Amino acid sequence: MKDTRDLLSAVKKLSIQAGDAILTYFQTDLDVTHKSDSTPVTAADMAAHDIIVAGLQQLTPDIPVLSEESTTIDFS
Repeated sequence: MKDTRDLLSAVKKLSIQAGDAILTYFQTDLDVTHKSDSTPVTAADMAAHDIIVAGLQQLTPDIPVLSEESTTIDFS
């Protein structure tokens, strides 16, 4: 990344892509599963998660991504 503006622009694009992925599930019957802490998660949640995490890892490979939907997180 050249500068902060470039990074912000790329993150904005990721958020739009994640939102578009969520919209594909709009007004559909979503199966709700539960994480180990009993909180709900849907396919729409995971679609957005996958787009955002993959995009952030590509943009900033040296910065770990911590996400609510991550199942295993290396805290070290």
